[in-house]
Amino acid sequence: MKNVPLFLVILLINLFSLNAQELKFGIKAGLNYNNIGKLYHIGTANGGGIGVIPSEDKNYNSKQELSYHFGTFLNISFKKIFLRPEINFTTLKKSYPLSQKTSYWNSTKLDIPILLGFQINNTFSIYSGPVFSKISTMKLDGVQYPILFKKSKINLHAGVLVNFGRFGIDARYEYGMAPTKFQRIDIIRAIYGTNVAHLLEYNHSQIIISIQIALFKINTNERHKIDNKSWRGKNRNCTNQ
Repeated sequence: MKNVPLFLVILLINLFSLNAQELKFGIKAGLNYNNIGKLYHIGTANGGGIGVIPSEDKNYNSKQELSYHFGTFLNISFKKIFLRPEINFTTLKKSYPLSQKTSYWNSTKLDIPILLGFQINNTFSIYSGPVFSKISTMKLDGVQYPILFKKSKINLHAGVLVNFGRFGIDARYEYGMAPTKFQRIDIIRAIYGTNVAHLLEYNHSQIIISIQIALFKINTNERHKIDNKSWRGKNRNCTNQ
């Protein structure tokens, strides 16, 4: 099961490439704005321990922090329809402003989106599809025992792509298909003010904004010759070996 996303990518690329009119390869990078659940601080009366601050129960909403991603993409086009597999390394970051010190939540993962899109015109395209995620780390500052998390997830991407020649701007939304479950955590009270807390269940979501650069494209209608005419004003042909 661990190799299913990679197998699907290879299979779909082979199937779509057989009848593709154009193949385009490039790199991309950008910023992420993700959502995680609340942290529920347990006060003195409900078992939070002695000297916790505040003494009553309290919900802490997560605060936005800047995170980023970078990766590669392959665009396989035929007429108005295209298949777009990607491989992206993604970092995610949020924070909880606890009473004595802010606790930072961090995660890293490898994303493999497999997107099916429609080209509206030469500039605008829309797309959607599943993203297979392999989560490497998930940490919260001050937690005395590791956070439990599922290492593999399947989410959904949908977005719009705006092209300017070989450059593009990509804006998409990621929706979590399965919720991240509630769990109890123990925090270092002397530093953060919280001793016992709950990370409440939530559905992951994320806004992803990136820029992309197409490094080269292959026009399969012209005997698989590399064509940079639209980008550089001249043809450079690559003769098949």
